[in-house]
Amino acid sequence: MDKRQEYIDKYNELKKLKSGEKPLRNEFLKHFGINEIHLTKIFGKDPYSTLQEAAGDSSNKLPFLRTELSQILNQYGELTRQYQRIPVQSDWYAADFYPRPDGLRKVHKISFLTLPEFFITNYKDKPEWKDVLKILHREDLTITASRKRNKTFDEIVGKINAWTPDRKRVLEEGYKIELRKYLEKYFDVEEEVGDTNTDLLLNKKFPIEIKKDPTLSEYDRLLGQMIRHNKQYGNAIAVVTSLSSQDRFMKFQKLFDEIHTKLGMTAEIINK
Repeated sequence: MDKRQEYIDKYNELKKLKSGEKPLRNEFLKHFGINEIHLTKIFGKDPYSTLQEAAGDSSNKLPFLRTELSQILNQYGELTRQYQRIPVQSDWYAADFYPRPDGLRKVHKISFLTLPEFFITNYKDKPEWKDVLKILHREDLTITASRKRNKTFDEIVGKINAWTPDRKRVLEEGYKIELRKYLEKYFDVEEEVGDTNTDLLLNKKFPIEIKKDPTLSEYDRLLGQMIRHNKQYGNAIAVVTSLSSQDRFMKFQKLFDEIHTKLGMTAEIINK
C-alpha cells in the first residue's frame, strides 16, 4: 500500500471511531503519532486539508474572507474624522479594525502608511468624505516629504514582505542566513556590524533584527534594540518568524506602534 492511501485509510479509521465526525488536524496527528513534515511530503501545501479532500471530506479549514478595500478605506476615514488627524496604527488596533496592518501588507500589498494616499485617490470625488479629505490634504505635504526620504526603507520593507522562508527553521540563525541571501540580490548586506551590532545592515544605513518566536522578555529586548537602531541610523526593521503565540505578537506590535509613533521613529515590524 502506498503512503498516500495509508494516510487516507488512517483518516477514515479515526473518523469511524468518532462516529462519522471529521477529525481535527492535531487530533489526527496525535492519535497516530504522525509528524506533519511526513504529511507535507505526501500531500504538499495545506497537507491536512488535502488529505481530508482526498478522503472525500470537505476541509476543516475556514475559508479566507478578504476584506474589501472600500471597507478598509471607510474605517480609515472614520478614524480620521474621529481624531481629526491622520490615524496611526495604534488607533487602528484600539478600534479593533481588520485587517491588521500586517495582514494589510500581506493580502492587499498596501502599507498602512500609504492609506492616506489610497484614500485621497479613491475618494476624492465623494462629497460625504469632504471633511476627511481636507484633513488628509492638510498633512499631505508632510507625508510626501517623508515618503521621499524613506523610499529605500519602503523598498526594503516591500522586498521582505515578498520573501517567504523556504521552510521552518530550528534555529534563528537559519532564518538570518536565508534572508541575507535573498536581500543580497537587491542591496549591499553586512552582518552584525556597527555600534548597535544589528543582525543585518543594508546599504550601511538600514538595520534589521531577526527574531524566532520571541518570549515576552525577548520582545522587551527587541523594543530596546529598535530604539537604539533608530538613534544610530534613523530607522529600523524587525522580522519575527515562527510564532507560537499570535496574541503575544499582536500585543507587542500594538505597543511597538504606539512607542515608535510617539518617538517619531521610522520603524517596521514584519511577521513571516
